[in-house]
Parts: sequence; structure tokens; C-alpha cells
Amino acid sequence: MTILQTAQAQRTKYDEFAGPTLDSSLWEPLSFGPLIRLEPEARTTVENGVLTVDIPEFKNGDSSSQGLDNSKHVMFSKRGFHLPADGVGRFSVDLRAEIVGEESGDYRQGVAAFILCDTTGGTHMVLNILSMGDRFFAEHEVLAVPGQENPFTRMIEDPFFFGRAESRPDPDFRHCSIEIDRSRGQAVWKIDDKILHVAGGLIGLPEEVHLGFGVFTLVPIGEDGGSCHGQGARASWRNFEYSLAA
Repeated sequence: MTILQTAQAQRTKYDEFAGPTLDSSLWEPLSFGPLIRLEPEARTTVENGVLTVDIPEFKNGDSSSQGLDNSKHVMFSKRGFHLPADGVGRFSVDLRAEIVGEESGDYRQGVAAFILCDTTGGTHMVLNILSMGDRFFAEHEVLAVPGQENPFTRMIEDPFFFGRAESRPDPDFRHCSIEIDRSRGQAVWKIDDKILHVAGGLIGLPEEVHLGFGVFTLVPIGEDGGSCHGQGARASWRNFEYSLAA
């Protein structure tokens, strides 16, 4: 068996999405104290292995907290995944997205996300793949929480990425994956098994992450118009998988 076949054989699906509702034993919403970040008008469907969240219009916003304002509709796995100290943690999902009611092309107005987040409070690090539908971004973030001296949010897009791709394996979904190698201090973001971005020389990668999915805006608070001005999103996820190879 090749190394690739071994890695594929060890991949485990986190949720079958058998339906008819999202399994509350596997997922829980993001909360800021008593505030739950789920869009009040969101419609969630789970069937045939696919989870879809349809938000006709964003309502969640906050003029005083960037984190609250960004987080429109966010769910995390209840299970944490301990990353091997000497090996690679691989996480993947198939994602499709559409941002509705927004024609500016500004990704800050709405993105659907595949999320890996250190929710233990150790590093406050987040590694995401974000999608507007036809555009995909690698996101690397250290959250601006109290006590964090050097927060940052970095969005990486390769405008020629899909033009260089020889073919699209699936005409509907894109296969998104993130690999974390703590021993090498490296994270790799991939779309359809092709490298979108590599970050090396990283210090303090998380020891444990949670999977997540959601919809965000990234509009700086205080900017004219705010983050909610009639736009919404429809996004689907399937095949949440992971492998932890020591």
C-alpha cells in the first residue's frame, strides 16, 4: 500500500449527515456568553449526506464587537481533535457556496467557511477555507481576545489558481482540505488536492482543534453601512473527514 493509500484508508468521516436534522450530539453553536451566533432566519436541511444552510438575509450584527459582528451563523464539532506532536493532522470537507443580494465582489460582505479552530484557549488560532462561490481563500487568524498581544487576520487568494487547474473533479462542490504539521511548524491549505497556500515556520500551532462550518462577514465595525445590508448566503457541506497520522 502506498503512503497516499494509507492516509486515505485512515480517513474517518465525522458526520454522515443522514438527517433529517443536524445531529446535536456532534455539533453545537458558537456562543459568546449568552449570545448564540445562529441567524434567526436560517433554514438548515440535512439529507443524503449533505448539510445546507440557507440564510435569505443576514440579521446578526454588532457595532461594538468585531467578533460578534463577523459571526453570522457558526457551528463547531463537540469533539476536539488532538493533533500529533510528530505527524500530520488532515481535515477536509466538500463545500459549495453562494452569496446572494451582494454584487460588489467584496469578500468582506459574506463568505461560507470550513473551519479549524483552537477552542481550548491555548493559541486562539483559526485556519479556514472561505468561499464566495467562485472564489476561495485561505484564512490564517489569531483571534483578538483579551490577553492576546499579536492578533491578526490574513486572507490569501491566488487569482490564477483555478485557471491553472487542469480539470474540476466535481462540477458542483470543491474539495477543501487543511493539513497541520506541528513538528515542522507548517500548515497547508488545498482545493481539489492542489495547494492553495503554505505557511511555514509557524510557532505555537494548536495542540487540539475543533471542526466547524459557518457563514461570516469581515466588515470592520464602524464602516459605513455595517455588515448587514440585505445580503445573505446559501452554502452546503458534505464529507467532513479527518485523519491523525503520527
